[in-house]
Amino acid sequence: MINHAKMKVGKTTHKLKFSTAALMRMEAENNGQPFDALVDHLISGKGGASFVVSVLAAVMNDGAGGERDEAVALVDGAGGVRKVLTSLGEAIAVAFPAEADPDTDPDEDAEGNSEGNGQAAGA
Repeated sequence: MINHAKMKVGKTTHKLKFSTAALMRMEAENNGQPFDALVDHLISGKGGASFVVSVLAAVMNDGAGGERDEAVALVDGAGGVRKVLTSLGEAIAVAFPAEADPDTDPDEDAEGNSEGNGQAAGA
């Protein structure tokens, strides 16, 4: 399941989700560039206001998307592009959480000692 982030503008809370459909809209709106490159551009602050509006339009309404004019109004209502970037960053973080290192046992401590009693569950 892909999670969403919330962005409050005035008295309204908007859900931003990087759903598969949203990623496809982002790619279509940005000359077919792959979504991972677009997300990297967003994180690094490249692209300008038009780019931010296109991403917001793609991910707003819980990933269902919206019209460019709606996204522009949300940016203005939120206080500008920089304010929206914070919310988009939160949406990226919940949509693409860091994966656990497969070489790390979550039950091991810093010295490599595993927790538990050495017996299989139910034994």
